[in-house]
Amino acid sequence: MAVRPALKKQPAHFPTAHKEFRMNIVLFGASGFIGRRVAQILRTHGHTLRTPSHREFDYLQPNEAAAREILRGADAVFNCIGVMSRHADVLETVHHRTPALLAKIAAEQGVRHWVQLSALGANPKHAVNFVGSKGRSDEAVCQIGAAHGMRVAVARPSVVYGRGGASCELFIKLARLPVIALPAGGRFMLQPVHANDVADGLVRLLENGAPHGTIIPFTGSLHTSLAGYLAAMRTGLHRKPPLRVLPISLALVKPFLPLTNVLSNGMVSAGSFALLEEGSCADCTAFAELLGREPLGVGEFWAVG
Repeated sequence: MAVRPALKKQPAHFPTAHKEFRMNIVLFGASGFIGRRVAQILRTHGHTLRTPSHREFDYLQPNEAAAREILRGADAVFNCIGVMSRHADVLETVHHRTPALLAKIAAEQGVRHWVQLSALGANPKHAVNFVGSKGRSDEAVCQIGAAHGMRVAVARPSVVYGRGGASCELFIKLARLPVIALPAGGRFMLQPVHANDVADGLVRLLENGAPHGTIIPFTGSLHTSLAGYLAAMRTGLHRKPPLRVLPISLALVKPFLPLTNVLSNGMVSAGSFALLEEGSCADCTAFAELLGREPLGVGEFWAVG
């Protein structure tokens, strides 16, 4: 069952979003799950947008000259690039090394604002490569910004709901099944957030003038378990009878994780199960203040799409 955490009613720490000013913005990851939503909002707000393609700039093989050309004349940068991979070096390059290089070039060329899409649980010292690389990126970009006077703000979303996301589409497919065998009965706690709220929040981090070094967990307004999330998706999205969950022992699953890591390219792995065991929840108060409203919770997602 989904549980709504208490949300303190207090004055917002951020001013109302300003749409009066227009900026030249470079958005990396504009074709992605979150990036395309961010691009739509920024264009609606009248900003001039540059969205480098993979051909123009390859995050795995960054070209400094290309980066300098792309970032020339920019006022702000959005880094919405993220990948799933079983290869630690790919994650380190895409999530950490390349953003740090871009941030350094951006700061040297006078870019004033940097907005970073990270992940809940990001920590430079985390043993799981996905959130470890994200944490090292957040740390590096914030340090570069502080040294050069470039304002950096970071969003750390929980599990994101929205059509087009690889993990979300996997959940949607699983929710169609009448019976699902889940490790530990799916009792891993989540706080899913809608992709539209994530995109809205990212734009507000820029337009609302969040102070340098701001890091906000982007979480929905309801806690639920993985089993509860799939059950809500099955009845709410698919309009099907309630889900039946068959609990299985994690000990039975773990021997197969090296194989699933290869087959899913890191999506189903020992690392992803470690993150599930940690949970993906955080207080949504700061996120609600940023949005100027409560974020959507599970149960409200299906009406939005």
